[in-house]
Amino acid sequence: MNLTVTDVAQQRLSSLIGERAEVTEGQAIRVFMAQGGCGCSGPQFGMGLDTADAADNVIEVGALKFLVDEQSAPLLEGASIDYIEDVMQQGFAIEAPNAQAAGGGSGCACGGH
Repeated sequence: MNLTVTDVAQQRLSSLIGERAEVTEGQAIRVFMAQGGCGCSGPQFGMGLDTADAADNVIEVGALKFLVDEQSAPLLEGASIDYIEDVMQQGFAIEAPNAQAAGGGSGCACGGH
């Protein structure tokens, strides 16, 4: 599985993980499709610390390990994670080209187009 993480995002994630005293050995950063599935602009994604399941894809980027479950993997193939910090927003951004093609971004399935 291919996942790109910008240098800025890697540094920010490493810093955040280093600040957490409760991080245990064997934990990695899980990237997943958020509950609620797809919205009008496509699927929503989240990240958090977790322990790997047997069926997870494990991706190493630099010193970081990422976990992706089977359901999220097709949508996150070829995705990129960046950290944005400007006047309008601050936080991680996940750009997943396969997610747009799979359900969203070209209209809304909630009654209107």
